[in-house]
Amino acid sequence: MAKLIQLEKANYFLREDFNLQSTAKKIKTNTTYLSYVVNKRFEKSFSEYSNELKINYAIEQMITNATFRKYSTQAIAETVGFKNAVSFAKSFNKRTGVTPVQFIKKIEKDELV
Repeated sequence: MAKLIQLEKANYFLREDFNLQSTAKKIKTNTTYLSYVVNKRFEKSFSEYSNELKINYAIEQMITNATFRKYSTQAIAETVGFKNAVSFAKSFNKRTGVTPVQFIKKIEKDELV
């Protein structure tokens, strides 16, 4: 668990190749055990855990980084390790209830007030 937290802090999850296999290899364990640990600790699959880390990072960047908000949805998706904008937007909407574009518009509107 400690090694997984270290990878989180180092933003290892932003890599496009961040998956169960590469992460297990990186922390010198097997995929079955890593999957079990993530499932027990976070009560979600490794894929759900990975997407949540990426979406949370994107949200944080959108809120704190005006330059990041100027990126296209595709560019944001790639920056946080998604292969395409569609899967990123679906995951983002599932987490926030709005699209990435709507989220950015709301942040920018709130900053003007």
